Amino acid sequence: MKKIGAIVLVLAMVLSLAACGGTSSSQAGSTPATSGSSADAKPLKIGISVPNMTNVFFLQIKAGIEEALTGPNDEVVIMDANGDQNKQMNDVADMISQGCNVIGLSPINSDGVRATLEACKEAGVPVIAFNVGVKNPELVASTIVSDNEESGHMCAKALAEALGGKGKVVEITFSTTTTCYARQKGFEDEIKANYPDIEIIQAKDVEKATSDYSQPIMVDFINANPQIDGVFTINDPTARGAIAALKEANLIDKVKVVSVDGSDEGKDFIRAGEMVASAAQDPERIGRTTVETAYKLLAGETVEKDVIIPMSIIDSSNVDG
Repeated sequence: MKKIGAIVLVLAMVLSLAACGGTSSSQAGSTPATSGSSADAKPLKIGISVPNMTNVFFLQIKAGIEEALTGPNDEVVIMDANGDQNKQMNDVADMISQGCNVIGLSPINSDGVRATLEACKEAGVPVIAFNVGVKNPELVASTIVSDNEESGHMCAKALAEALGGKGKVVEITFSTTTTCYARQKGFEDEIKANYPDIEIIQAKDVEKATSDYSQPIMVDFINANPQIDGVFTINDPTARGAIAALKEANLIDKVKVVSVDGSDEGKDFIRAGEMVASAAQDPERIGRTTVETAYKLLAGETVEKDVIIPMSIIDSSNVDG
């Protein structure tokens, strides 16, 4: 409650400044630089909150965001929540107090982010959810995500092929976000529908989607199950932890790993024969689309409510293609 109270206090200050002629919370009538804006048009100042900048995926999103800025006075404020939901809440409040007129948010928790979204609405600052959706989509102007459920299907097919259609599989999951839940759902639906001889024997959520948290889970899986033939992980950083545990147990040549992201790190795992496949996202495109949507919001234009970015599978056949 103290955290929420702090946000309300910050937002009250922002609204007070707006009433005194400071940063306005209404962007109607403004025109982005991409539409031939006049010199006095309001520049874009977009605040971006990401879960963890140690993940190369978010560095690639950052590059796409910076590439898409077009006006000489446009700017981006990027804050790293370090996997902490309360920090993310405070970061967003801070960005609003800095005068950000659009917020781009990749939620740590799709349900728990509601208080942050309501605070943005109260301040009159539109929110774009990118990479991860929210459980209350009416509180965001647009959601920009990869085709995550399809990525789960892709991973299941790749793993099933590597296993010859049979075996025992474990999952390292992160169901507190809509994105990772969709990946898990796609994977499980594909296995259940088309591969009756593949059994999912155990699944567990990581506290944070990083290798530090996935490695001990994989160790527990190995200790609890005499036979593991395959592993599905929800992103390449969690795959890193699983691979490390398999190496320590001298099982890396026996257990097949699949993941989601298609990052440079994931490609290296595939080249090394440590991972079968990774369903590739397009982080730069997610970043560019987020900024393009922000410009439209600033201009008072209608934006697409749901934007789905296609994905593809990367394996040994095309990793260097």
